[in-house]
Amino acid sequence: MVHAMIRGSLLAVVAFSLLIAPISASGTGVVIYSTDFSSDPGWTTNNPYTNRWDSDLGMFRYFLQDSTNAFVYKKVPYKGESFQLDYDLFPVQTQYQSSFRFGIGDADMYINQGTTIFSEFENSIYGNLMWLRSIDRTNQRREISSYFQSYGGPTVSFTDGTPYHVVLTYDHRLQQAGIQVSFLGNRSTLWGYTLDSISNLGVMDRLVISTIGDYTNPSSAAEGYLDNVTFQVFHDVVETTATTATTSPATTWVTVSTPKTTPAATTATPEPTAAPLSLLTGMVALAGALLLFLLPVSRR
Repeated sequence: MVHAMIRGSLLAVVAFSLLIAPISASGTGVVIYSTDFSSDPGWTTNNPYTNRWDSDLGMFRYFLQDSTNAFVYKKVPYKGESFQLDYDLFPVQTQYQSSFRFGIGDADMYINQGTTIFSEFENSIYGNLMWLRSIDRTNQRREISSYFQSYGGPTVSFTDGTPYHVVLTYDHRLQQAGIQVSFLGNRSTLWGYTLDSISNLGVMDRLVISTIGDYTNPSSAAEGYLDNVTFQVFHDVVETTATTATTSPATTWVTVSTPKTTPAATTATPEPTAAPLSLLTGMVALAGALLLFLLPVSRR
């Protein structure tokens, strides 16, 4: 019954979303990982029974409970650049004091220790809230939620059964992390925020879903589906400028060197050919003169 309801809702969403232009970031983005879950993504998990690829729906199913230390991850070749993580989320049920968390982190995959930047959909005493959290290598935490006392605007809640598109960003140069949550159908923004002073980050080498370190309510569960994950990095403008500058001298060198070889080959060719012809002509003339001198003598 749940699968049939989800399939019907998703087909309607996909049909409409085909008319919507995808979100694009400024700058030169390089996609280093992407999956639409049309085939098994091969993600690593310590509980493949509850967290697994759903081949019928073509999405990744999650079922997360506190105190289970469940994790799911996919390693990516990330080296600390600015990044953008896009994904679609379909929360089926988010029970009280349960959460869905997805972002980038280190090998420990703790939700309350560095290093990590992640988005969170939590059912709290203030309702279904969205979070942006960052923890650096000294375990300094920076976070913001969609609760009015947290970010200064009206409280914004997500709804189970509604699909969303989430964009999680990090700007290495400006030291900022950001989140934008939109409705998947029309891409209208539900909530977003940017955190400043995001620095002192350690190695982060994986996209991760995790409950490691969460012991709030072992009997609660968050269940739903994840789809269309794309992770791209953005290189600083300074690096692009430096690359362009080094190309120019190489082109000039090739242009100058080309005419140097042509005249040398042309001038050298006639010299060995002209020398033997001049010598032969002189010898023939000398022999002719000798012959003319001897002929009158023989008649006498």
